[in-house]
Amino acid sequence: MPLNLTEEQIIQLAPDAASVKAGKGLAVPGKWVLLACSERAVWGHCQGSGKNPYQTAIDLNDIAFKCSCPSRKFPCKHGLGLLLLFASKADLFEKAEEPEWVTAWLAKREEKAGKKEQKARNEKPVDAAAQTKRQEKRQQNILNGIEDLETWMKDLVRNGLVNVPERADNLFENMARRMVDAQATGLAGRLRAIEDINFLGEEWKYELTDRLGKLYLLSESYRNLESQPEEWKEEIRTQVGYPQSKDDVLAGEPLADQWMILHKRRRVINDLTTDTCWLYGRQSGMYAILLQFVKPAQ
Repeated sequence: MPLNLTEEQIIQLAPDAASVKAGKGLAVPGKWVLLACSERAVWGHCQGSGKNPYQTAIDLNDIAFKCSCPSRKFPCKHGLGLLLLFASKADLFEKAEEPEWVTAWLAKREEKAGKKEQKARNEKPVDAAAQTKRQEKRQQNILNGIEDLETWMKDLVRNGLVNVPERADNLFENMARRMVDAQATGLAGRLRAIEDINFLGEEWKYELTDRLGKLYLLSESYRNLESQPEEWKEEIRTQVGYPQSKDDVLAGEPLADQWMILHKRRRVINDLTTDTCWLYGRQSGMYAILLQFVKPAQ
């Protein structure tokens, strides 16, 4: 089954130039111990540095990738290599029944697409003008808050940090509340995290300057959001405090792993309990954060 995609079009799917180069290097039959396809998918096994070959699959009806490798790039080099090889030499791929892992992945994608379509049908028409007005208002609220935050940080540094430990209980909480009012809850969270520094230890000054520096960098990045690379914009907005919908998060590719719990923390702010759990994947080597929000019963 030929694929109506040119090499140039496939390359446009790559996250960066390094992935393109690596993908082209894998677009040769000798790199794959299995190559197969069905009417709706193509899959293969690529022997990597691990004991077991990486399982890579591509949804041909709505181009999407799945791979068992630990790469954080999407698509990874294996997905790009497999798609490039299939586009140029489809006759090398044996027609076969889909293995269970491919069938399950495609079924999950179809289920998500169906739920998204059903939700779109059930939702009321969006008032575009009102939505734009709300977004503009929030944008201005955040910018005003950032202006106050940066002025506060500059004053803090200008007056010296030596007295910060004795004032830490209220110093950061007051500005965190200002960020909440400005709808920049991500910045508020970073300010409250500074309170967790051990100000009785010897390293507090280094931790404090490091966190303040990163906070200032984030706020400046948002102030100059339009000049940032496209792939950074959504992450900057999320870090500042724009929420991601549950559907958007679940629409991403899942990662099965054995997750180790590194740390847990519970905070109660304005009657909202936030449980944060930091995780580490033993096989993938990736870190993750699990957030749960609990409101008190009315």
